[in-house]
Amino acid sequence: MARAQIHITDKEWRRIVALPSVRAALRARAQAIAGRARGIAATETPDASIGAEEGTRPQGRTYARVTSDDPDGEFGTEKKARRRVLGRAANTKE
Repeated sequence: MARAQIHITDKEWRRIVALPSVRAALRARAQAIAGRARGIAATETPDASIGAEEGTRPQGRTYARVTSDDPDGEFGTEKKARRRVLGRAANTKE
């Protein structure tokens, strides 16, 4: 069975991704991941500061992302073990 295809213009796409409901959904998702990341970090790297930020890219696409001030804990170094706090928090099933 063929699936219906919807074609939208770039202008329509930009209007859709700028809707308050889309921004709210992105914000809620980022805040949920940040909350899980804070829980993981509290037990493994208590000095890490985790937050969520949102904005609009130059081409008009909106985003929300989770940030951490502990890149060494996220990726690891020769002297610090890789914890991957943000990655594990993002991969958790809701």
